[in-house]
Amino acid sequence: MKIFENISDSELALRISGGQKSAYQELFERYAPRIYKFSLSYLKNKTDSEELVQEVFLKIWEKREMIDHSKNIKSFIFKIAVNTSYDFIRRKNIENAFGDFTKASFKVESDNTWQSVIFEDMKQTVQKLIVPLPEQQQKVFKLSKLDGLTNDEIAANLNISKRTVENHLYRAVTFLKVHFKRELLMGLFFFYLGYR
Repeated sequence: MKIFENISDSELALRISGGQKSAYQELFERYAPRIYKFSLSYLKNKTDSEELVQEVFLKIWEKREMIDHSKNIKSFIFKIAVNTSYDFIRRKNIENAFGDFTKASFKVESDNTWQSVIFEDMKQTVQKLIVPLPEQQQKVFKLSKLDGLTNDEIAANLNISKRTVENHLYRAVTFLKVHFKRELLMGLFFFYLGYR
């Protein structure tokens, strides 16, 4: 028999705020399935929903000292879940935006003013981030994304193989994926998300 099975949520909250891991485990068992169901209704993806549940409970543990056991812990948990869901959706949309951006050239033909602004901001951020890349990688990336050349055209232009071009592009994009998020102007991106 579990020792916390018959303990109220407020008592669990009190014990969790004091750092008691077994009480935290009980809270997880009580609410993780509900958070999963809630997140699945928003995200429509089982893997993302499972990841979100982990994020929610990690945040609860990190904020355990802020838990007010005199208030409804269910509300506290679901408030974190809602905020985490929004953050998760934003992050996924930003990742998708970056994916779209790296597949396209920097020349955006769009009647959507905000989308043009976002892509221009992405362009400036990427141009700053590619500075530490090796010179040949920079050249390949710029020819592909700035000038819109095909891989065959870049290979001919630089007198290298198409496979080498693909390798340089892959490495540049991988580098940018890691570093891009740190440089994002998040407020601007939230406008972009409204158009997704």
